[in-house]
Amino acid sequence: MEDTLDNDLFELTRRRRSIRRYRGEPVADEVIREIMRVALTAPSSFGHDAVEFIVVRDPDMIRQVGACKTLGGSQVEGAAAVIVTMVKTADTRQAEFWIEDGAIASAYILLAAEQYGLGACWVQIRNRTGRHDTSDKEIRELLGVPSGYTVLNLVAIGEKGELKPAYTDSDLPWDDVHYEGF
Repeated sequence: MEDTLDNDLFELTRRRRSIRRYRGEPVADEVIREIMRVALTAPSSFGHDAVEFIVVRDPDMIRQVGACKTLGGSQVEGAAAVIVTMVKTADTRQAEFWIEDGAIASAYILLAAEQYGLGACWVQIRNRTGRHDTSDKEIRELLGVPSGYTVLNLVAIGEKGELKPAYTDSDLPWDDVHYEGF
């Protein structure tokens, strides 16, 4: 590819990889607050601001939240924080785009974590099975979430316990980009 423009966002996104192992060290409250500040700027359908979060920092509670997903919930173990992304779905105006709204906000969290050099991993909760019920229902019961909300995912955050190489231009599937038609 020819010379490229300066692109700070690309530099951030190419470094961001899903990290599933953490060093178990705490992350400063100020950093978590800044990550959440970024998440709160995420766009939402019709400006409804239907996405809400629970930041879980207690290691025992992190394990309990992870155990609400029978397959893949262990990805949160060792994380310094787990952010539960949920959306108000009781209101039909907000429910139509709940998945998109929650996904955009979670993507912002993933990028903000990388900006601070932290590892992060999306853990799917929607349509997943818990020990006794759905993962969504078990997490809402565990964390005291009132009715009218649905949990989309968790984002585990912590000091990276594994290193993954950044993407390069040769890693990008340029054949998947089409202009003016397929």
